[in-house]
Parts: sequence; C-alpha cells; structure tokens
Amino acid sequence: MPPKAKILVIDDDKILREFASEALVEAGYEVEVAPEGREGLQKAAAFVPDLVICDLMMPGLHGYEVCQRLRDKGRKNLRILVTSSKSFESDISEAKKAGADAYMVKPYTAAALYAQVSSLIAQPARNGSAEPDTDDRETMTVHVHEDATIKTKAQIKRTEVMVRFWGTRGSSPTPGPDTVRYGGNTACVEVRVGELLFIIDCGTGIRELGLALIREFGDRPIEGHILIGHTHWDHIQGFPFFTPLYIKRNKFNIYSVRGSSKSLERVFRGQMAADYFPVPLAHLASEIQFIELEGPVHVGPVQVSYHYLNHPGVAIGFRIEAFGKSLTYVSDHESFTRLGGESEINKRQDDAIVEFARDSDILIMEAQYTEEEYKQKKGWGHSTFDDAVSRSIAANAKHMVLFHHDPAHTDEVMDNLLDYCRERIRKAGSGLQCSAAREKVSITI
Repeated sequence: MPPKAKILVIDDDKILREFASEALVEAGYEVEVAPEGREGLQKAAAFVPDLVICDLMMPGLHGYEVCQRLRDKGRKNLRILVTSSKSFESDISEAKKAGADAYMVKPYTAAALYAQVSSLIAQPARNGSAEPDTDDRETMTVHVHEDATIKTKAQIKRTEVMVRFWGTRGSSPTPGPDTVRYGGNTACVEVRVGELLFIIDCGTGIRELGLALIREFGDRPIEGHILIGHTHWDHIQGFPFFTPLYIKRNKFNIYSVRGSSKSLERVFRGQMAADYFPVPLAHLASEIQFIELEGPVHVGPVQVSYHYLNHPGVAIGFRIEAFGKSLTYVSDHESFTRLGGESEINKRQDDAIVEFARDSDILIMEAQYTEEEYKQKKGWGHSTFDDAVSRSIAANAKHMVLFHHDPAHTDEVMDNLLDYCRERIRKAGSGLQCSAAREKVSITI
C-alpha cells in the first residue's frame, strides 16, 4: 500500500482550517495545519508535505510570499494550492506567478476540495521555482516583525491629530472647472500626530503637499512616514514629483506589505526606471527606507496597524492610534458578500473590516460608485456610497469622510451624493457625522 500523501494547510481562518483538515484526514491524507505564514514555512520544512494549501490574505506573511519562499527552497515535488475569498482574475494570475499550481475561491465544499487535491497530487510537478525576476535589488528595504518600534527624531509636545486631504480622487486625476471644490488630484492624505508627519498614499496630490512642507520647514530637515495602501497608479503616481525626496537633509520611511510578486522597493524602483522617468530611485538625495510590514508598528507614541482589503492585488487599509484617538483609512475595497455572495466566510471577512474600523474618531472610507454604477463595475474592487454608510454605522465611527471620488463625479454630483449619504444616516437613526473629502481641507481630532 503506497504511503499517504502529506498535506499542510496554512490558513488564519480557524473554522476553514479545521474544516479542510478534517475533510482531508477523512479522505485518507496525512495533514498538518498552521495559522499563519511564518509558522507554515517552519512546518513545511519539518513536515515536508507533498501539497501545501495556503490562504492568500493572512497576517504576517501573506500567501503570495509564502508561495515564493516555498518555491525558492527548490522542492521540485511540491504542489501548492492557493485558496482565497478574493476572486479577481489578477489575483489568480499573480498567485500562479508566485508559485501556485492552482487556485480555489472560498467557500468550497469538501467534495470540491478533495477533487482539486486529488488532481494536483496526480499531476506532474512543476519546476520548483517561482518565475525568475530580472531586478531583485532591495538595497533600501527593511523587514520588520509584529510590534516593531521605528525610531524617530521628532519631539512630541502636542497631542492633537490633524488630517488634511491633498488628493481625493480615485482611478485618474481629474483637474478642471467641474472638480475645483472637491479636487482632481489622486489619493494623498497628510496626518499630523503632534509633531509626527504621516502621509497616506502617494497619488498626484503629494506634489502640492511636498511644496507646502518645504515652505513650512524651510532649512529644517523633514522626517516623514509614508503609508502605501497599494501600488496601483492612482496611489503612487505622484511619488517622483514629491520635491522633499530630492533634498539631502530629509528622511522618509515608506511602509506597506510586500507585493504579490515583488518588493515594495522594486515597485518604486521600476516606476522610476529610465523608460518612465529621467531620475532613478537611487539618485534621490534624501534618506529613504522601505519598511515591509508583518504586523503593527510603533512610531514614537503612535501605533500603525493594517488590514487586508478586497481589491485586485495586495491592498491594505491603515489604522493610526495615539493619545486615545484613532483614524482609519479604508481605500480601495469591495464588499466580500456583494462580490462573492452571502456565505459565512464572506460575512466574516466583511465583519473583520468593520471591527478594524471600530470606534474610529475619523473613518476615511472609499465610496466610488452609486448603486447603479456598481452594476456595471462589479468586480473592480470598489465600494458604493451605500456600502460606506452601512460599514461606518456598523463600526460606530464618529466621523466618516467619503473618499476616492470617481473621476466622473463633478462637484455638483458630489454635493448630491453627500446629501444622499446624510439622509441615509438620518433614516438609520445614527449620530454618524458625514463629510466628503476636499483638497486642502483639514479635520482636527
């Protein structure tokens, strides 16, 4: 009798992890489990499985990186099955580029799991390595584990938290007379926690923020902490035009999780390659450090945590907490249940987003589509105004700020949509304050 095939299940969802394990044991396989990526890699080295079943969006190391690291070990007989609630075609493609042999969308039945596992076990193995990469330089990258502390020279004397919007638009810059009040620049938010400077996303709005910082600081050095929700164009396209990067006395830490197929540094290095921009990343005069997150970090008295969002590729939202105050940023995100149906796992995923934003003083919430527009753009990874209102009320947020305005939404359209949201909040009997982000307008907690 041939030996049992060995399967390792790596998933942070305890219910699904146990479901998969029990179904596979009953089918005659030898099974080990791990609740997150780093422990999964350790068990893979000790257990030496024939097949790894790996979730995609996990705390710590996400599934893309687990796939890459497993393939880098050169195990030619290893099969990898990625499972996820994310059903975007781009995620399926990126998972396979990272080293996955197959991809299953959650939820799945025991029969479907057994069929997929049986098929993979019977298939010839792939070459045991992820797709080669031509530029693997990471000279500015630092990896930090959960609850790491980032040193800062800022002297914290004040406890107020100020938020100012420099880019409010999603997808594409939309300058012109029809967007002068709400703004046409893409995503960029300045957050001051006392004397500490945070910047969320680097859309085209960061250019004007950079000029304002130079006027404010004069000859003094600027230390900034830039948080990148994801690296689609509308969230990074302003980075090369952020003037403080070209001044030697300045220092910037740039935070996000590793991308699906390359590091954060390599994404920015590629954006500034000679084909696209005249100045390479290495020639920027300021001190730059890319910090790849595996959990919350502390910058002085500030805790920055993140949560994965439902958007093509790797996308995260941020929560900034200090002095008993909190700001949460959720952009870009599509409801799991609206996209994938009313399954228990999708409801848990949606509930997790609500809990991440729980009791926020300010909740910056993407609201790109009307309900009618969503019918044509379902699966693009964005929320509706109704989604934003329901999610913010459920999270018991104090002040929701509508964000990531669609390029087609003029100032007049935004006025009407803001009124629509406020009326929905009134009918729900909620005390939620609601506004829509406008360029250069600030809010203080």
